[in-house]
Amino acid sequence: MSENDTRKEFGRALLGDVAPEAEEFAAAYEASLDIAETRRRIGTPFGLPPELAGALGMAAILVGRTVFEKLLEWGGALAGDVAKKVIVDTAVDRLKRWLAAPSKENLTGVLTVDGQREILAIVDRDADRAGIAKDGKERLRQAVIIRLGITGGANA
Repeated sequence: MSENDTRKEFGRALLGDVAPEAEEFAAAYEASLDIAETRRRIGTPFGLPPELAGALGMAAILVGRTVFEKLLEWGGALAGDVAKKVIVDTAVDRLKRWLAAPSKENLTGVLTVDGQREILAIVDRDADRAGIAKDGKERLRQAVIIRLGITGGANA
């Protein structure tokens, strides 16, 4: 599977977790983000078209894309000091397996507490920028926690 396919797989899994009634719109949401990526620079780093602001399904695709891109960035910088701060030394292979098949792996024990906090900060920031209500933001946050296998230490 290509990197783009696995990124979409993760975003669609989050969409199914938080807004299953909107799964039929996944391709439209992804296309909107592709357009937004080239025309807008709001968010991390994607913007939402104004007509989709506040849509939980759209936010799930946005967060899925942003979180996947951050983990991919960390996976590419495994020898760097940044990666050592956010990824447990012995978990490099597990991160690579997750990046290849997010639906078959989780990141339990892969991310340090700092890494978990950074991922959850991305979720919070993107949900806020997308105009998601507090309950929707919490559903999205919990879906990411479950999908990635983030432990309770990140919630502090």
